[in-house]
Amino acid sequence: MPSKIKWLAAVSGFLVLALAGMANATPVYTLSSGNSSVTIDAGSQAGMDNWTVDGQNQLNQQWFWYRIGSTGPAASINTISAPTANQLSPSILNTTYANAQFSVTVLYSLIGGASGSGTSDLSEQISIQNLTGSRLTFDFFQYADFNLGGTPNNDTGQLDKNGNKYGGVTQYNSPGCRVSENVDAAVSQPASYGQIGTGSGATSSILNLFGNSGFGHLNDQNNTPYGGGNVNWGLEWDANIAPGGTLIISKDLNIVGVVPVTTPVPEPGAWSFVLLGLFSYGLYKYRLGRRIG
Repeated sequence: MPSKIKWLAAVSGFLVLALAGMANATPVYTLSSGNSSVTIDAGSQAGMDNWTVDGQNQLNQQWFWYRIGSTGPAASINTISAPTANQLSPSILNTTYANAQFSVTVLYSLIGGASGSGTSDLSEQISIQNLTGSRLTFDFFQYADFNLGGTPNNDTGQLDKNGNKYGGVTQYNSPGCRVSENVDAAVSQPASYGQIGTGSGATSSILNLFGNSGFGHLNDQNNTPYGGGNVNWGLEWDANIAPGGTLIISKDLNIVGVVPVTTPVPEPGAWSFVLLGLFSYGLYKYRLGRRIG
């Protein structure tokens, strides 16, 4: 009997550890469509860390941060709660983070192009709901670091600024790769602030702002192109959400990439024709030499 009790205790302990491991497993989701795939780590700050188009990954990191109030540090949305996720189809994912004050829902939808086209499109619809009976001062941030062409350097970024509002961003490099983000002004407000960084330290400089206790806003750059290094950028939406109200941000990301060029290797049948041609030419030269001799 004691041995049986020990066996049951060991099995119970194993099940507890296994269930705990399942509960703490990082929720990573993959979207796929046409020539494209996207990987989203919904449970960590890594966020969306891969966007592959025709075999070429174009992305290092894209994710979202938030802040209650208009000053002070921001936190990534995965700190609100564990995500509630529902993959509606191979190309569509819906994720929600919620606490007693508010909820943030992000709906991703991927549309890939034809194989070899180098094109891909990803829409992100974000809904932020005030769950309280008081007005909520809420700042929402997006950070993006694309490595176009698979490299972090030699890119240029440009904000789409109209007056004091931002309708999107374009990043491009000399080989012809480009990613454009456009805010759908018909259903959502444009961004309130924007910032582009370049150089080896630019990635950490924008991210470090979010954790800074004295952080105010992104630096409100104009629409002058910034380039020459590892371009990364941020957009910021500021809103006072009414009790029970909702802030909607609808935007679209589009990639036009350069498909890697590969030299085709002739199939065995093709090699046979090549060798036959070379043999025939050699035989012709031999006979011509004998006639002349």
